[in-house]
Amino acid sequence: MQKRNFCFQMMTVSLLVVFLFPCLLFAQMPKIREAARIGLPMPDFKLPSYQGGEVSISQLKGKNILLLFPRGRFRDQWCRFCHYQYAELVELEEKFHFRKKYNLEVLQVLPYTREEIESWVKDFKRNLGEIEAWKNPPNPENLNQGMRDWMETARQTWPKKFDYSDVKAPLPFPILIDADRKVSIGLELFRTEWNLNRAEQNVPTVFIIDGDGILKFKYISQSTMDRPPMDYLFQFIERMIINE
Repeated sequence: MQKRNFCFQMMTVSLLVVFLFPCLLFAQMPKIREAARIGLPMPDFKLPSYQGGEVSISQLKGKNILLLFPRGRFRDQWCRFCHYQYAELVELEEKFHFRKKYNLEVLQVLPYTREEIESWVKDFKRNLGEIEAWKNPPNPENLNQGMRDWMETARQTWPKKFDYSDVKAPLPFPILIDADRKVSIGLELFRTEWNLNRAEQNVPTVFIIDGDGILKFKYISQSTMDRPPMDYLFQFIERMIINE
């Protein structure tokens, strides 16, 4: 009887370890208490990925990381620039396989629930189509000056065309779900009013982290149209790798 009780107790302990150990690890993840600073280790965090599983900064040690915090929403709409930026990265990866070239992972963090991010994915193609409509309106010769200026701005800001009309939205880079905003708030990026609009959104921000987990680059946008070009970011990554 004592042997049977001992076996039962050991089985109970084993089950507790199996089920509680991941939770204990997550509970031990340090809370982000201040904005990330260049030259110091990037604050570690772990978030679920829309594509499945969980991703943390520490588990990617040894890899360089391009960490994006797109704006997300504005005036109850999804930011078109965010979709364009993601599509541009997809195209560059398909053409140049930059992740392998730079030993790089690309992560995108959105401060919303999985259901809300599902809406972001669903609107991906439609928003890219709206950008094309801004760039190529019917009868452009009849536009007033304001609309003509916007057409030219759209053409300069979003020069590339992405057509996903016949395929699902491409999602090769993990989209991390920051539903409780702990990461976005901890890094001082989350706002309910920004760029003259009220919405639950992040200030668009780019981080580049080296293989040792050190933050090497940080860019916080002053407006939704203020984003560093991808060519510039890749040039920085190349210089960072050369100087390691």
